[in-house]
Amino acid sequence: MNHLRRIAKNSAFQAIAYGVQSVTAFFIPVYLARLASAELLGQYATTITLITLFSTLARFGLPSLLIREIARNRESSGEIDNLVNAAIGLTTILSVAAIGLLLITSVLLNYPSVMFRACIVAGLALAIEAMAYMIEASFRGREMMEWSAAIITIMEGSFMMLALITIPFQATIVWLMFAYLASRFISLAAGIWIYQTRFGRLHPKIDKELWASLFKAGTPFAITNGLSSLYVRVDVVFLSHLTTNTIVGLYEAANNLTVRLNVLARTVNIALYPFLSSEFAKDKQSLQRYTARTIRLLVIPSVLIAAVLWTFGDLIVVMIYGDKFIAAIQAVKWLALIMPLKFIDTSLEVALSASNREGKRARAVLVAAFTNLLLNFLLIPKYHLMGAVYGTLITEGVLFSMYVWYLREEAREMFVWQSFIGPGLGAVVILASSFLLNTLNIWLVSGISFLLYGLIVVIMDPSSLKLFRQIVVNRQL
Repeated sequence: MNHLRRIAKNSAFQAIAYGVQSVTAFFIPVYLARLASAELLGQYATTITLITLFSTLARFGLPSLLIREIARNRESSGEIDNLVNAAIGLTTILSVAAIGLLLITSVLLNYPSVMFRACIVAGLALAIEAMAYMIEASFRGREMMEWSAAIITIMEGSFMMLALITIPFQATIVWLMFAYLASRFISLAAGIWIYQTRFGRLHPKIDKELWASLFKAGTPFAITNGLSSLYVRVDVVFLSHLTTNTIVGLYEAANNLTVRLNVLARTVNIALYPFLSSEFAKDKQSLQRYTARTIRLLVIPSVLIAAVLWTFGDLIVVMIYGDKFIAAIQAVKWLALIMPLKFIDTSLEVALSASNREGKRARAVLVAAFTNLLLNFLLIPKYHLMGAVYGTLITEGVLFSMYVWYLREEAREMFVWQSFIGPGLGAVVILASSFLLNTLNIWLVSGISFLLYGLIVVIMDPSSLKLFRQIVVNRQL
C-alpha cells in the first residue's frame, strides 16, 4: 500500500471515530441546553474540564509515546507487548494520584456537594478511560486505525446513547457522569477483547525499570499535553470559580461551535503522525513536504469556517441553542477568528513531535499556558465571558508564533504563502454577503457565498486544485 493510500485509509477510519466523538461532544451540550439549562451545561463543562486536566496525569503522555515507539519498532512484537502492558500498569498507578488530586481540587474550589459527588464518579471514569486509551494507542502505532477507531467510536457512541436516556429522566450532573463512566467501561472491555483477539493476552505488570524508562520518555509528552489542556480549558475553571455556572454554560456553547470544528485537522494529523514518525527516521525532508501539503489543504476549510461563523454567528446560535443563548453570540464570533491558527497549529504540533522535538513543543505550550493563566486572572473578573474569549485569542496567537519560531528552518517550505490569498479574499466575499441578509433568503446568500469562495480559492491558487486532484486521481500526497 503506497503512502497516500495508507494515509487516506487511516484518515477515513479516524474521521469516523472522531466524527462520532465530535458529534457527541457537540450534541450533548446542545441537548442539555435545549432540555435543561445553561446552569446544568455549565456544571457539565466544569466536570469534563476537570477530567481533561487530570487525565493528563493518568496518561502521562504514554499514548503519544506508545504511538511513536511502536511505529518505529513494528517488527518486534515482543517489545511492543512489553511496552503496552507496562504502560497499562503504570497508568493504573498514576490514575490513583489523579483521582486524589481531582477531589482535592473540587474541595479547594468550594464546589457544591452535587459537584463533589459528580467528581467522584468522574475520577473513576478518568482511570478507566486512561487504560482504554493505552490500548487504542497500541493500534494507532501499528497504523491499524480501524481498531483504534472502533474503540473511540464505542466509547463516544455509547456515551451519547446513555446520555440520551439519562438527561430526560435524571437531568443532574451526577447521573450524567454515571453515563460517562459506563461508556468508559464498555470501551475498555471492547478494547481488551479486540487486543487479545489480535495479539494475545494482556497482562499488566510491575516492571520498575521499564516504568522508569516510560516515565522519563513520557515526561515531555505529559508536560505538553498537560499544558495544552491547561491553556485550552483553564478558562472554564476560572469562570466556574469567579462567575456562575450559567456563564460557564454560555462559554461552553460558544466553544462548542468553534473548537469542535477543529476535528478535520485533528483527524488528518492523527493519521499522519505515525507515518511521519516513521518517515522522519529515514528522510528528514519528508517532514517539510508532507506538513506543507497538509497545511495548504487545511487552511481552505479553516478560513471558510471562520468567515461563516463571524457572518452568520447570530443566526447559527439561535437556531442551535435557542433564544436563551443569545448572550453567547459575541463569544462565538470572536472565537471563530482563531480557527485558521488552530488548524495550522495541529499540523505544526505533529511536525514537532514526529521530529523528536517534543521538548520544544512542551516549552511553547508552557509559555501559552502561563499566558492564558495570567490573562484569565486579569480579564475574567472584569469582563466575565468575554474576558475568557479575549484570553483565548491572545494565547492562541502566542502559541502559533512559538511553533513557527521552533520550526523556522523548515517554515519557508512548510508555508506556501500564495495559498492564503485565495481563502482570504473568499472570506471577504462571505463577510460582505451579510449586507444582503435583509433583502435575500439566508440559504440563497450562504449558497452563493460558498460558491464564490470556492471559485476564488481555485482562481487565486490553481495549485491547490492540482494538489487535490493529485491526491484523488493519482493517490500521491
